[in-house]
Amino acid sequence: MAQSTTFRTSTSTSTKQDTLTDHVVEFLSRVSRALRNLADSADHAAKMVRKADAARRS
Repeated sequence: MAQSTTFRTSTSTSTKQDTLTDHVVEFLSRVSRALRNLADSADHAAKMVRKADAARRS
């Protein structure tokens, strides 16, 4: 009977850890996506600045 209780507790803990892991993975995925979008925006902005600078020089 003690083994059964221990098993249930460990399964419950494992489920909680799995849920936490899922949340962390989702969070990191969103952060990664946001950073990629930010990098793309910075690249675009730099391209526009270079283009404006070239137009101003000519």
